[in-house]
Amino acid sequence: HALANYIQKLNIFKIYLVQKNSVWNAFVMGIHSNEKVPPLGSTEALHEDGPANAEKARIWKTDLERHFEEVRIVETENLSESELHNSSTETSYKIVKLVTMVVVFLVLLSATVVSKGATFLMVSQLSKTRSPMPYCTSSIPYAYANLTGPVDARNSEQEKVAWLWGLFFSFLAPELLILLQSLWNVLTRAKKKKESEGDNKKKKESEGDKKTGNAEEIKEENNLLRVDFFFISLSEVAHAAGTAILFFIAFPEMDSISGIMATTALCWFPGCLLILKQIKAKNWKRAPLTVISTLLLLTTIAWPLVWGHANKADNKIWALPVGLFLTSLGWWEGFVGEGTDYLFQLKMKLMDHEKNSDINLGVAPLKICVFLVIFMFGGYLHLNSPYELFTLFLDSFSTLDYFVSPALPGTSETPIYHITTFLENGEILWKGPTMVIIVQIVSTWVAYIFGKFACKGKIQKLCYALPLSVLATPVSVLSLLLLCHNRKSDACFYTSFPPHVFFLCPEEVWKFDWKWLGIIWIVSQILITLHIWFPKNKKLEKTDHIFGADLYSGLLIDQSLMLNRRSDEEKNTKMESQEEDKPGKIRIKGCATLWHETSEEMTVMLQSTFRMDDWTKKMKETPGHRDYFDWELHVFFDDAMATKSNGKVIVNDFVETLRKTIEDYGEKYYGPTKWSVDLEKFKTPYGGRMVWQLPGGTSINVHLKNKKKIRHKKRWSQIMYIYYFLVYMLKNDGLTEEEIEDRKKNTFLLALDGDVDFQPDAITKVVDLMKVNPKVGAACGRIHPTGTGPMQWYQKFEYAIGHWLQKATEHMLGCVLCSPGCFSLFRAEALMSHNVMHTYTTMASEPKHLVQYDQGEDRWLCTLMLKQGWRVEYCAASDSFTQCPEGFKEFFNQRRRWMPSTMLNIVDLISDSKTVIKNNPDISKGYMFYQSFMMFGTVFGPGSIFLMLIGAFSTAFGISNDTALIINAVLAGGFVVACCVLKGPEQVRLAELLTVVYAIIMIAVYIGIILQIIQDGPESLTALSFFVTFGSFLFAAIIHPMEFSCLFCMPIYMATIPSMYMLLMIYAIFNINDVSWGTREGPKSAEDKVKEEEEKQNRVPDGVLGFVQSQLDSTLNGLLCCMCCGNADKNEEKMKKIERSLNRIERHLNIDSAEQMPDNPTNLSDKSDMPKKKDEGTIEKIIETDNQNDSAKPNKTSGIGLLSLKGVTKRWDIFLKTQKEKVIENWNNNLDEKEKDFWVKLIEQYLLPETFNDEKRKKEVQGLLELKNSAAGGFVLINVMWISAFYMLQAHTNELGIIWPLGGKLTSISFDTNDQYSNQIILDYVYLQVDVLGMLFAVGFIGLMLLQFITMIIHRLLTLEHIVSSTDLRKPTDQDCKSEKKKLENIGSNLVNRGQHTSDV
Repeated sequence: HALANYIQKLNIFKIYLVQKNSVWNAFVMGIHSNEKVPPLGSTEALHEDGPANAEKARIWKTDLERHFEEVRIVETENLSESELHNSSTETSYKIVKLVTMVVVFLVLLSATVVSKGATFLMVSQLSKTRSPMPYCTSSIPYAYANLTGPVDARNSEQEKVAWLWGLFFSFLAPELLILLQSLWNVLTRAKKKKESEGDNKKKKESEGDKKTGNAEEIKEENNLLRVDFFFISLSEVAHAAGTAILFFIAFPEMDSISGIMATTALCWFPGCLLILKQIKAKNWKRAPLTVISTLLLLTTIAWPLVWGHANKADNKIWALPVGLFLTSLGWWEGFVGEGTDYLFQLKMKLMDHEKNSDINLGVAPLKICVFLVIFMFGGYLHLNSPYELFTLFLDSFSTLDYFVSPALPGTSETPIYHITTFLENGEILWKGPTMVIIVQIVSTWVAYIFGKFACKGKIQKLCYALPLSVLATPVSVLSLLLLCHNRKSDACFYTSFPPHVFFLCPEEVWKFDWKWLGIIWIVSQILITLHIWFPKNKKLEKTDHIFGADLYSGLLIDQSLMLNRRSDEEKNTKMESQEEDKPGKIRIKGCATLWHETSEEMTVMLQSTFRMDDWTKKMKETPGHRDYFDWELHVFFDDAMATKSNGKVIVNDFVETLRKTIEDYGEKYYGPTKWSVDLEKFKTPYGGRMVWQLPGGTSINVHLKNKKKIRHKKRWSQIMYIYYFLVYMLKNDGLTEEEIEDRKKNTFLLALDGDVDFQPDAITKVVDLMKVNPKVGAACGRIHPTGTGPMQWYQKFEYAIGHWLQKATEHMLGCVLCSPGCFSLFRAEALMSHNVMHTYTTMASEPKHLVQYDQGEDRWLCTLMLKQGWRVEYCAASDSFTQCPEGFKEFFNQRRRWMPSTMLNIVDLISDSKTVIKNNPDISKGYMFYQSFMMFGTVFGPGSIFLMLIGAFSTAFGISNDTALIINAVLAGGFVVACCVLKGPEQVRLAELLTVVYAIIMIAVYIGIILQIIQDGPESLTALSFFVTFGSFLFAAIIHPMEFSCLFCMPIYMATIPSMYMLLMIYAIFNINDVSWGTREGPKSAEDKVKEEEEKQNRVPDGVLGFVQSQLDSTLNGLLCCMCCGNADKNEEKMKKIERSLNRIERHLNIDSAEQMPDNPTNLSDKSDMPKKKDEGTIEKIIETDNQNDSAKPNKTSGIGLLSLKGVTKRWDIFLKTQKEKVIENWNNNLDEKEKDFWVKLIEQYLLPETFNDEKRKKEVQGLLELKNSAAGGFVLINVMWISAFYMLQAHTNELGIIWPLGGKLTSISFDTNDQYSNQIILDYVYLQVDVLGMLFAVGFIGLMLLQFITMIIHRLLTLEHIVSSTDLRKPTDQDCKSEKKKLENIGSNLVNRGQHTSDV
């Protein structure tokens, strides 16, 4: 690498040009300038313009172009990781959406039909006037075998009790869920904090007393009043009473077909409200249809009169219309418009989830009580007392009790037989009413879940409106007609039903009769609920914004889903959500931090940046696009300056690499014609700034930080851009206070690393989470590590299970604790909230702060946001890619930073859990317990791994536990000692060696675990832990099909568990005092090298312990070098000598100005024209020798020599210009005075470079050493105690252990010989004995894995919902085709221009 740099620097003076004659040059110039070119060898034709010459020139040019294309080398660009991922996911997502739509449609329709069928099966058992039902004679008990011929059956009153309770439980299930949900919300709700006095004073000054008074009035209007609670209670109680009347009084006296059709006549009150709404909105097209539909529902009054007269049930004809009307009063929120002022305001109040919870907490018990009263006294069962509903409860569910009698028409006296069948154990579940009740409750809940999924996933038309509005009732009616027809034909047709249980079928199944009324009601329902065909909700909309009530009606699932669906979501959305949806309102500032990235890593980031530029341009051409947002990129470059020996400040080589990479890749990406971008340079108080305006309209702003003017490192760069965007830009855009507050809500900062690779879709997915919930302060996506080698394979699987299991669990149980800085979106309002940025700018005053604040700044920022009540979420649908450490040393140093910082932040949250739970409504005590358990596992993880290795060694190698303990103690203890006496690099070398050793041993360990499972059985603790762990990994990979390949990296992960969970933990704790970055360390300055060398020479060990430590250090260091590196030290010394020589050459090459250059660069052999240097071995000698060698060679063509001299002259000019432009003082574009003043004040307040004197540095170093000693000592102590306790308990398991109840082994079978009449068989089982701590730890681990497994599935469903709602299946329109055609034409033009540019070069 050093030699390559040397050659590159010498090329400044030595240029090799391609030999070209003058005719060829003229030809190339003619082609590119579109001028006529004369034939080869015709010099006079250069001045002729005749058509013959023009035609010859055209033919000649075409022929040469063909030959030129044959030899042209076309450079192809490799696709980035995100492009490869996007190309595979785009089609996959469309397939997933199609499959999901089919599944949702079928499941929703099936669940609705099954729910209605199970409901009316229960209702059919309650009729008192129904005629006896044909009974299957093959089911007649043996005692009544004399019954021949047709037999009828009817239920006893005891049997009806179970079916009554079944209807009650079906109604109770959703109401109980609402009650529990509201109770949980009230109990865990964070107390709202009052505004500070300063904020109130500021608001009064800006808005005045009048505005303040208006704000207070608005606040009072938004609060629920007593009259509001009274109205809601009245409507909900009426709804419950109407439902009870329908299902306990009206429907039992109707056949099942008529009852199902009657449920479509529940739109009375919604229809009236819809008429008022449409008249107010002057919607004269739909208002007449709504009026007609509502009037048609009046036929529900006439039909019961006819039906009641025909069935001589005049005393119950009132039940149907009254029940339908009262039930419809509960569905009003979805049909209220601005025409009904009070109801509209009340609806807006109820969109607040907290207010809804308060209402439900009081209303749900009222509804349950009203339903229970009608259930007890309105069923008209022939019971002595309603209390028999409770006394007969158990008997009704544990028996089948009914009457059978011969079907003898015309006989006055018919014998009746009472049959009672007792159900035992499992029969109660699947033979009696219990199974029907469970099916009804589960199918209703499934229908609600899939219906809500269809609405949030924006597949409502085909997967929600079609099955519910058009198909549910007809399919249910046709299915029942078919069932009734088959049962009428053969009483034994359905053996799955109990013989006495079936639907109440009409006398004549296929008779049309009054069924035309049902068709009218269905049409009315479709017209009144027409709004469900035209959804207006956003992606992932809140449930409160989609449905009027929190849950659903347990007995009327399809009607509740349709009538409870809001019809005007666009007006119901909160103000901040409205503002976010408006194009141009959302602003995203990309904030990338750079330090010592390579050109390849910078190119990856530039690919993403240029893609964003193209995407932004495309969105601007599509007005009103839902995903559009303003975008600009700001790059903050740490340590970007270097000071030369003459005192001039210039940009360093990394900045030059970035500039050259932008220029080169910009020309490559856009093409030479489009990439005509001028670089603007600004001199700033913190260093400098470079700005590129990209062709798509966005910009790249590179902020170059001089560490001598402003504080460096990533945290201070974040503070720098947060204050720049959220203070300076907001205050200087001429906005009012209200507009500033609105801008804060809709401005987001996208934190990026310098090597991140992402697609625009990744940002839109994360923004979706911000739109849905305004309390989300930060959100991150799925991070994929890129690179090659075993370390990348390990991290690939580690990142996978970390996101699949841990982040998903944190998202579902509470909040994600860390939104990584490589790709995370932060809300401006959250960053500027109280005690977030103010605390984030705090200087570390304690040793642990140096670790917590600066070693994991992204996690600490999230910790501060969580403490202030903001939510942090994880979006699995957003994918980004970042370079991961590929070397073992770099990986260990990265985790050495991360692990202590992570632990300190989690401990900070747990220790302040009361405040966090109080302020943050998403964090509960259960979530804090989960994090405490995870922290416990992290701290005791090394000891647990140590114990696992002891048992595995013993099983795999057939050695005793004591021997296994000694072997592992030597390995682990040796590493602990090495961490005490060796330096960091040597510790990493030893860890790398032990990693290889442990990886080989782990192969035997896993074989030992399998042998132990075979020995102990599949139900042992070891087997269960093994199956749960690997089963979770396998299932997680299956439900993440696009990431299934991560599973192939699992062997590397499993083989390195001892290293990564034991050695790495030890290394991190014992090096907690090392606060250096550890990765991408740049070259040290000469001053730092001198200081480090002096400290090394002056470092003398103190006392005997110091002498021993130094000797051990020297011995172990030499041993490790011999084992791992051979003669690396000698080779390293030689390389250092080469490096010093190259550094001398480099100093001579860094010429500061044109005065040091030769006046006549064409005469390079003249030594007097070269700059003079004092040191020996200067570059003049090299150039002189090189020129002498060149002059000794024969020169065949004098033109070539002249051309070469001209090339050298041109390169000298370029070099002089580049060197001059690198000097910051030469940058003339100055900032605006306001901005300059802002930076000066910000630097003075927060970002002044930290100055260290010897005393302060010594104090800091001493504090970190004390922190290391206390942390390492405590860590070793508690793990040794943990190992000792476990080991001793395992050694005395027979005396102190407990019996594991599962997996008993049968040892013998014996018979009872004492009693000759006894048939008793005695089975002897032996159960495993386990120690108490081991059992508790294993059970806790299994429970944790199961918890993560369940939450992962739920989160995966939410991700599927997100993917489905974001994927568009539409065919490209004409406009899309034109845009795509234009894009392809531009790409072709760029390729042609690129080829012409290549030929020029």
